[in-house]
Amino acid sequence: QSGAYSEAVYGVHPYQLQNFTGTYDEVSTLAHECGHSMHTFLSDRAQPYVTHDYRIFVAEVASTLNENLLFHHMLAQTKDKDTRLYLLGTYLDGLRTTLFRQTLFAEFELLMHELAEKGEPLTGEKLTALYLDLLKQYYGDAQGVCKIDALYGIEWAYIPHFYYNFYVYQYATSIMASSLIAGNLRAEIAAQKSSTKARDAYLKMLSAGSSKYPIDLLKDAGVDMTTSAPFDAAMIEMNAVMDEMERLLDTK
Repeated sequence: QSGAYSEAVYGVHPYQLQNFTGTYDEVSTLAHECGHSMHTFLSDRAQPYVTHDYRIFVAEVASTLNENLLFHHMLAQTKDKDTRLYLLGTYLDGLRTTLFRQTLFAEFELLMHELAEKGEPLTGEKLTALYLDLLKQYYGDAQGVCKIDALYGIEWAYIPHFYYNFYVYQYATSIMASSLIAGNLRAEIAAQKSSTKARDAYLKMLSAGSSKYPIDLLKDAGVDMTTSAPFDAAMIEMNAVMDEMERLLDTK
C-alpha cells in the first residue's frame, strides 16, 4: 500500500505502516510519522480516553517539527556541495508544498463551497477553470514567474483531500507553528545552558491531547497563532534555505 501512516490504539501504543528502503525521503517520512506516534503516545499516556485524541489543528505540528530537526541535523554534518544542495532543495520544496500549496488547496475548497452555496452546479469544467485560475495566481503566471500549462487545471481531480472533510489548511498552519517551535528548540540548544524551557513546553503540549483548545495549547508551547509570528518564522526558515542554496551555487 502506498503512503505512510501512524495509527493510534489507545491503551496499547501507536502502530506505523510504511514502506522503507533507507532513502533520505523515506527517512524523512519516518521522522514525520514518528512525530505523529510521539504525539499519540504522550497524549494517550497523560490523558483519559475522552481527551486523548488531539485536534486536527495541531495534528501536523510534531510531524513537521521532526522533519525540521532531521533536516538541520543532516545539514550540520554534510559538507559535500551537491548533497547539501539536495537537502536544501528537498526541504525548500517541502515548504512550498506544505505551506503554499496546501493554502492554495484550502482556498480552492472554500471557493467550491461558495459556489455550491450560490446554487451553482460543480461541473468538472467549472472546477478545472477555478483551479487553473488559482494556480496562475499563486505561481505568478501573469508576471512571467512560472508559466502554468492549461493541462494542470485538472490536477484537482486526483487530489484525495478534496473528497474528504475540509482540513488541508492545517498542514500550512502546523508547519508555521512547528517552524517557530523548532527555532526555539535549536536556539535553546545553541545557548548551551541548562534551561529546557522550550523543550518542556513543547512536550507538555504533546501530552495535552484535546484537554484545551488548539490555539491555547500552542500558546502554552510558545506559539501565538493569532499573530504573524509563526508565518514570519516559516519565512525566515525558507529565506535562509534559499540564501544558502544561492551561496552554494555561486561557489566554484
